[in-house]
Amino acid sequence: MSKPTLKELLRKKEKDPTKEDMLEKNDFLALMIAGFSVFLPVLLIALAVLALFIVGWLSFYHGL
Repeated sequence: MSKPTLKELLRKKEKDPTKEDMLEKNDFLALMIAGFSVFLPVLLIALAVLALFIVGWLSFYHGL
């Protein structure tokens, strides 16, 4: 038995159009939790950087 080539490994697999993808009952909730666990820290860091910029701007120009 020979090893598959790189081209064969990277080729897209054909999906059977007659087969329907079935999600389980709590899959949507799991996807939402995963999304929040990824995007919420990034959003909080971006807000913290923005807040530091605003505080720095105000203290530099208005002497806070």
